[in-house]
Amino acid sequence: MLILAVDTALNACSVAILRSGEVLLSRVEPMAKGQAERLAPMTREVLAEAGVEPAALDRIAVTRGPGAFTGLRIGLAFARGLAVALDRPCVGISTLEVLAHGASALRTVAAIEVAGSLFVGAWEGRACRLEPCRQSAEDVLARLDGDWTLTGPGAQTLARLRPDWPMAAQDLPDPVVLAQLAQHLDPHLNPPAPLYLRGHEAKLPGGISLEVDSL
Repeated sequence: MLILAVDTALNACSVAILRSGEVLLSRVEPMAKGQAERLAPMTREVLAEAGVEPAALDRIAVTRGPGAFTGLRIGLAFARGLAVALDRPCVGISTLEVLAHGASALRTVAAIEVAGSLFVGAWEGRACRLEPCRQSAEDVLARLDGDWTLTGPGAQTLARLRPDWPMAAQDLPDPVVLAQLAQHLDPHLNPPAPLYLRGHEAKLPGGISLEVDSL
């Protein structure tokens, strides 16, 4: 299976290509903004350098959240558009799940902090023990028994309460891990839909509040 994985969920633009589990090429470019201009050219470059024609791809994989509001939509729109153009399945995977498996630990808590909110998920091997959610650090730790490895750009918030737990430093999801996970998942059960975990308060003219979905 030939898989293209793309990620713009956090502060980077990332692309990887795997063939039957073998990494053909992986590229990660840190950037806080500019993913919309960079993702398509970067994908073309990676495909060309790997000697892969787009039509040869078997499926597309993309992170679906949580993450930066704009960045996530860039990656999701690009992946879905490419999948439609090629008539290929597209798999969406939680950013937290990619981080957790990238830590290469048996029991892992992945955490992302965005706009003052803490998003977490926990995995034991391939089994999800805590579904991705928005919770306080105290509530998260109260739901987990035993020892866990912490990872992700929000892990320090949890580490302050559990300094005895090991830390696997990761600020960004690895597109190679994203592709590896995608090859085992059913695209129909894992669509490239944004993962909504919180509400964002927007203001209408006159200061009227309006609750809208955020990631």
